[in-house]
Amino acid sequence: MHFVCGGAFQGKRKWVVETYQLLNKESCYWICGYDDETSEIKKGFSIVVIEGVEALIKKSIDHCVDHQLRSLWQEKITQWLDWENESEENLVILIGTDITQGLVPIEKTERLWRDIVGWCYQDIVQQSIRVDRIWCGISERIK
Repeated sequence: MHFVCGGAFQGKRKWVVETYQLLNKESCYWICGYDDETSEIKKGFSIVVIEGVEALIKKSIDHCVDHQLRSLWQEKITQWLDWENESEENLVILIGTDITQGLVPIEKTERLWRDIVGWCYQDIVQQSIRVDRIWCGISERIK
């Protein structure tokens, strides 16, 4: 699993597309958390990109009790890793915007979302083989 993170509009998507040459790959399945409701992997693809992890986490807040959210995401990570382990060609690339820095939101649900994103990103990084931070379109490999 490869995790790509960074601030909003810093070139994460473009970097992933260029790094993995995804413009010409028919075997890539792209899930956009900003539009899609699910992070389920479809069979028949060797590369799955899940963009907008923070948005998918936010959508799950409405469907889960607070203390269950991190466990829910740990299960998702396990499912992605299980799929990846089915074949040496399989790769999950997660793209997440870092919302954990800056001003702390006033609203309780926004603070909860920020906290859960931070915890889930820690879990993702722990399980990922590679982690890159993108800033101004430049990558910094941190794992």
